[in-house]
Amino acid sequence: MHLEHLFTEEHRQLRQTLRDFTKKEITPISKQLEEDYTLVEKVHQKLVDIGIQASGYPVEYGGSSSHSMTNSAIIAEELSKGDAGIALSVCANMSGAGPASAVGNKAVLDRFAPIFCQGKLAYACLSMTDEAGGADTENPLLHGAGIKTTAKLVGNEYVINGSKMWPTHGGIAESYITFCTTDPSLGDDGIAMIMVPRGAPGLTFGKPERKMLFKTVINGAVYYDNVRVPKEYRIAGPGMDANLCNMLTAVAGWSGGLQALGIAERAFEIVLEYTGTRTGGFKPVRQHSIIAGMIADMAIGIEMMRASLYNLAFMFDHQDIYGKIYGPPWSREFIAKAAAARVFAADTAVEIINKGAELLGSMAISEDFPYEKCLRDVKITQLWLGGQQICRYKVAQGYYDLKNWA
Repeated sequence: MHLEHLFTEEHRQLRQTLRDFTKKEITPISKQLEEDYTLVEKVHQKLVDIGIQASGYPVEYGGSSSHSMTNSAIIAEELSKGDAGIALSVCANMSGAGPASAVGNKAVLDRFAPIFCQGKLAYACLSMTDEAGGADTENPLLHGAGIKTTAKLVGNEYVINGSKMWPTHGGIAESYITFCTTDPSLGDDGIAMIMVPRGAPGLTFGKPERKMLFKTVINGAVYYDNVRVPKEYRIAGPGMDANLCNMLTAVAGWSGGLQALGIAERAFEIVLEYTGTRTGGFKPVRQHSIIAGMIADMAIGIEMMRASLYNLAFMFDHQDIYGKIYGPPWSREFIAKAAAARVFAADTAVEIINKGAELLGSMAISEDFPYEKCLRDVKITQLWLGGQQICRYKVAQGYYDLKNWA
């Protein structure tokens, strides 16, 4: 259910290009990629060479005038079939100036967009989760009161202090979209989203985290010690920054859902192949009715995941229609739909891959068989960006006035 009737020829060409790229450049060396980061960077550079990184930026800086959320969905899904960590990195690098583009912040775009459009690999970082408080940063019921990283306006500069844990590309990024607060008592008006360049005095980093999953992407702590940046590097201002923060976390979660979809699709391919050649009861395993039913359930989950995720992409891309119904992409109604798609996709992908493991038996956990990577990688799609529980707050807020009870 690729919603083919909604795809343009350009969408189909992009999908085929990335499908071919993944099968040639990623899948055959997936094991080596987890062990040698220089190979990962070579894959990234090849994607830069075919224009993927720059496509997320405005055309006047070298980006693509035809880029869309549907394009982003295709990129996330197809690359995740090979390696979801690489897909995560690519999507982060494509969207490094997304909030600035949304509000037309020329100072930020002039400073940062060219970095990602010059034909060289460059990393972007969404510096969000605080070391103290953790998922309170993402909790919409706290209205910014849980954000521990502070920004104080001193003259023409913001002075930032705090620390972030687990951000993607922490320590290697050229730009850091930093979630902070100017005053927790101001609620949403105190939430600030500020772009910080690599090399800013006072900006330091922790060691890359050691993980069992997404080994092809680097996560590292980011520390702010009186980091000063021009006040123009604040993306929008009071109120609108909170809207953009809510939208950005919703979009990131939706993108994570697409990564879950790609992982589930790869798992499904492995299961189909294995059960078609493995025999039991004198016939291929998948010819037994109980196994066929389990495979059908896996396929149903994938079809529904894809439908919900691409439907949301279509809604993003046609704000002239859906904006009149649900409001702008930072409205509670819109964010609720993005959060619902993310929760459903992550939970369904975990269920699919667990079910597939039952069909593979011990082969599912063998490091010499590709399925164990699916088992490892899929779990993070439930855990990041505040996890499924906080994400459910966002869903509920789309239907009634859910308040913080703390």
